[in-house]
Amino acid sequence: MKRLLIVLVVAVAGLSGFAYYKITSSVTDGLELAKMQVAPFAAMEYGSVSTNFSGDITVNDLRFTSRATSEVIAVDKVALGTGSPWALLTLKDHLQSGQMPDYLKFSLEGLKADMAFMSNLEQAAEGDNPFSQLETAGCGDRRYFNRSDLARMGYDYLTLDMDVAYRLSETGNQLTLTIDTVSRNQMAVGLEMVVYHSGSFNEMALSPQVAKTAQLEAASIELEDLGYLNRILDFCANELEMDTEAYRARHLEAWTAEWQAMGLKPSDSLVEVYQDYLTHPGSTLTFQMEPFPALDLGDNYLSPDPVYLSGRLNPKLGTERSGLQSISVSQADTAVAEERSSPSSTSESAPSKPAAPEPTRSAPARSEGRISLAQLDDHLQHDVQIQLADGRAIKGRIQAVEGNALKLKRHMYGGTLVVPVPLGDIRSVTLL
Repeated sequence: MKRLLIVLVVAVAGLSGFAYYKITSSVTDGLELAKMQVAPFAAMEYGSVSTNFSGDITVNDLRFTSRATSEVIAVDKVALGTGSPWALLTLKDHLQSGQMPDYLKFSLEGLKADMAFMSNLEQAAEGDNPFSQLETAGCGDRRYFNRSDLARMGYDYLTLDMDVAYRLSETGNQLTLTIDTVSRNQMAVGLEMVVYHSGSFNEMALSPQVAKTAQLEAASIELEDLGYLNRILDFCANELEMDTEAYRARHLEAWTAEWQAMGLKPSDSLVEVYQDYLTHPGSTLTFQMEPFPALDLGDNYLSPDPVYLSGRLNPKLGTERSGLQSISVSQADTAVAEERSSPSSTSESAPSKPAAPEPTRSAPARSEGRISLAQLDDHLQHDVQIQLADGRAIKGRIQAVEGNALKLKRHMYGGTLVVPVPLGDIRSVTLL
């Protein structure tokens, strides 16, 4: 029996070794093919290729040298993780059959990047990125940090590490995507998204129906400062010949004014959390959203419009000290005033007196009157404010009542969207 066990162990080890040899050889053949294909444009070099019993394939010391500019792109390590030896051995079969493996992870370690690349993108856009405008608020007349600015901060070249992974639930209908990026001595950014599908991602991996039927359930972004904030504050303070604390106050004031210039007003909680982050370099800023209801991937849920994000995504923001707080962004008061001035001026210019009492009599009923859920069908196409059981308030126009949900038309970025609101989540409904 002992000899039989030894024979079995040797046989398994031999088969595993042969399988890993075949996988490594296949990867090497693929690299050689890629090397030939990019040869007219770049010289490609790589070091060792290896696999391990965790189901990872690793390529070390990958380099691309441009034949036109002699620019070098170098990566210390590129790896593909499958989670287990069996998953690695069956990966090719899964992909050829159009099925998604239960888990995959792609990693880059030690990618050398020229910071000028991102700066050039900003320059091409002439500083129209609102995030860059907020970041540089108060730092002279800058709309973004150019290559010279970044070099003076010590960011001429950056070293990046990145992991991109997904994992399917046991039932196959929930996918969790994670992206972790570290720019050494600058910042670390982590993204997690949870996506739900009523069917199975395995069955529809290569189908365009996934984009139409999957839903975003939740997402979070963590931004950890690894030295970038202090360098920005010191740089801008030196540019303006101020001390750092004085510039910090100047930046916060200019940051708020920048929102106003975009026609927007951040909530007090948003300002407080950002001030806390600004005052404590090295902090982690966490943004979470839980769409209500869950977002179809066909919706424009990644719209950069802050008002849309506030109304649709139930966003929260916080640091280690402040904790997560509900935040929102609304139209600035000046914009609201402009919107209200048009109807009021129209009514004032109306010469007929009999028309004036009619809106006066109806206004209290529409602005103060609450209606019950049983009366919703009697108020189709009316604008309402809905107070939800969790304390949130949403506005929209009643479209229909179907089953256990109210269909509410809401103004979203770029147009309108009809969303279902479960009747069980409604605390009160007020006519507007």
